[in-house]
Amino acid sequence: MKKYLVIFLLFFVFCTETSLVDNMPQSTPVTVSIKENVDTHEKPELYVMLMWHQHQPYYPKDNNGNFSKPWVRLHATKDYLDMVEMVQQFEELKVTFNLTPTLMNQLNELSNGSKDIYWIHTEVKGRELTELQKKFIRDRFFDINSRIINSYPRYIELRNLRQYSEQWTTQDYIDLQVLFNLGWTDPKYLSSEPLNKIIEKGSNFSEEDKKIILEIHKEIIDKVIPEHLNAYNNNHIELTTTPFAHPILPLIHNSDLGKIGDTTSDFPKNNFSFQDDAAVHVKKSKDIFFENFGFYPNGMWPAEGAVAQDVLHYFNNEDISWIATGQNPLEKSLDVKIQRWVGGVASKPELLYRPWKTVLSNGDTVPVFFRDNYLSDKMFGYSEKRTDISVEEFENTILKLREKTADLDFIPVVSIIADGENFWENYSNDGIDFLNGMYEVLTKYDWLETVTPTDYLQMYGDSIETIDELYPASWFQPNFGTWIGEADENQAWDYLYQTRIDFEEAKQSGNFTDEQIEQAYEYLLLAEGSDWFWWYGDDQDSSVDEYFDKAFRTLLSNVYIELNIEIPEFLDKSINKN
Repeated sequence: MKKYLVIFLLFFVFCTETSLVDNMPQSTPVTVSIKENVDTHEKPELYVMLMWHQHQPYYPKDNNGNFSKPWVRLHATKDYLDMVEMVQQFEELKVTFNLTPTLMNQLNELSNGSKDIYWIHTEVKGRELTELQKKFIRDRFFDINSRIINSYPRYIELRNLRQYSEQWTTQDYIDLQVLFNLGWTDPKYLSSEPLNKIIEKGSNFSEEDKKIILEIHKEIIDKVIPEHLNAYNNNHIELTTTPFAHPILPLIHNSDLGKIGDTTSDFPKNNFSFQDDAAVHVKKSKDIFFENFGFYPNGMWPAEGAVAQDVLHYFNNEDISWIATGQNPLEKSLDVKIQRWVGGVASKPELLYRPWKTVLSNGDTVPVFFRDNYLSDKMFGYSEKRTDISVEEFENTILKLREKTADLDFIPVVSIIADGENFWENYSNDGIDFLNGMYEVLTKYDWLETVTPTDYLQMYGDSIETIDELYPASWFQPNFGTWIGEADENQAWDYLYQTRIDFEEAKQSGNFTDEQIEQAYEYLLLAEGSDWFWWYGDDQDSSVDEYFDKAFRTLLSNVYIELNIEIPEFLDKSINKN
């Protein structure tokens, strides 16, 4: 009787101290005993696995061979290089960088001489601009965060002048060409010569200034992949990748998997299920990674964290040692709801703060790390506050994590997995000050260590528990509803299905060369990427949805062009809001 009284009192104290959300679902905690590692260095009390996901879809080229969007170049000059350089300033810091194959391929194409249409419009001399080029510059060279525009008085002037096209001078166009490209350059490089000298001018920039900026952009692009390899060789980072075209792999395997978590939406007329394609996405990404770094990746971040038990064998077949996904698949797999204590700590730390393994039909296992939604999503939210306040808030959450996981009988690992490119412009100083502050927090305590997934599994991989069935879901939804189920999305899947069928018939006919089949298949795989489906429907809005619709249909059209087959009429029709 005394035994049960003690348990009751301990439970009462636990509940009153944690301030759990009312009516939180209860479940039996899972406890894990971690095998003692032979490593003699003192173990921490808490691990943090930090992963930055770097991705761009493949932007189709125009008739002149120029990329139709500039985002690979401009995120390289503003984010990719600086982020990996910054990590190396902290000796004890370990970070994982995930570079997608479509990003790496485009970086290499830019290094080898390709350009984007914004680059081309920057190179044109102000006095030689056509009316069409002038309109493009006025329309598109304000594609930048307002925080950055507001940091340049001349940029503000031009924004105010934007609607009065008849008043624009040649110098106005030159200044806008310069400011757009400066604005998409990391402050670290802007503070050094020669860019700092150009900034000091404030206005009345020259054609030579444009040339210098673009030359430096090219130099930065050329360094991105080599610098990641350098950081890896110096044991600062782990490098990983994503299936080739960033597809929602479960939907490529079998689009009906989307119905498991979404029982109310309509689905495409045709079930898209091409398992060969799913396998190729994984193998091709691994090969592209090897071409860039000289070794194969240990792990992968499936695009959008989209997983299902049915697709795990694709990773296992390619000797991928681990994958990572979001909190939603874990909750659905274990049939629990993870709430948050005050301070952001998960209500079920024994479930979330560790990897789980999944067992395949052949008996092999695939370990899975699960993203902590609160801390990962806060990478967007921290920009809304002053940097020192945000760093302090991050540190307080880490301290709370230590406190609330102290009684676990294993060393927890908190997985922070976030987009590494699409929100830094919302921060002051492009996030440099926040990142430095966050990294200082992660390296200042003896009881805290950053760790890569591979290192964690080398220490504790034999001890992790098993999930019976990995639920089909993505990093932020308990389903795949962002990519399938709305009318526009379903129509896009049917377009893809028909093109895939036509390609297969051409392939089986024997009437085409291996090169034709290979090139057509490449475009087909690129069209299977998640990015196109993300922007269809009403659940997401890019403000340029028509571009993504056209890009998707262009990739499908290229399948027929490579095979010298007439492009079907349906690909001439916009999918948006049909």
